[in-house]
Amino acid sequence: MPENEQLPDKLQVARYLLRQGSVFVHLDPRDVRVVVPQWYRSEPQLVLQIGLNMPVPIPDLRVDEEGVYGTLSFNRSPFTCRIDWDAVFALAGDDGRGMVWPDSMPEEISQEIEREAGRAAPPDLPEERPSLRLLPKVDGSEREDITPRQVTTKPGELPPYLKVIK
Repeated sequence: MPENEQLPDKLQVARYLLRQGSVFVHLDPRDVRVVVPQWYRSEPQLVLQIGLNMPVPIPDLRVDEEGVYGTLSFNRSPFTCRIDWDAVFALAGDDGRGMVWPDSMPEEISQEIEREAGRAAPPDLPEERPSLRLLPKVDGSEREDITPRQVTTKPGELPPYLKVIK
């Protein structure tokens, strides 16, 4: 997208993705306008999954001009979360498609992306690939170990390599 074009509104993208299924909300939990469990507040990124038909329903889910509000499940314990749109830097649907707002991204995440982008590309595969080749035919007389062995048993007996399990 050209730099002079404005990115779509986070609320519009969230509502569109919610109509498709669940939404993964990427946010900075350190923002003072974010309410999430305390043990997540020191990390630069938190990803929450919201949706209208989740396995653990979110009956109070609200996605409006202020942000996202709802009681989510953390380790099977309910916690009422509030996420301001300013803390959200990416939204993605079930299929992985979504939107990123680079200006809202925490500095640590931006730096990590830049480091990953700067890594060397994987080396090219060699031009010549190994090919299959036909092995010479082995005469049966030379390899006795590959011929089936005849096992003789009395009527009603099982061969020694079989046993009855009851």
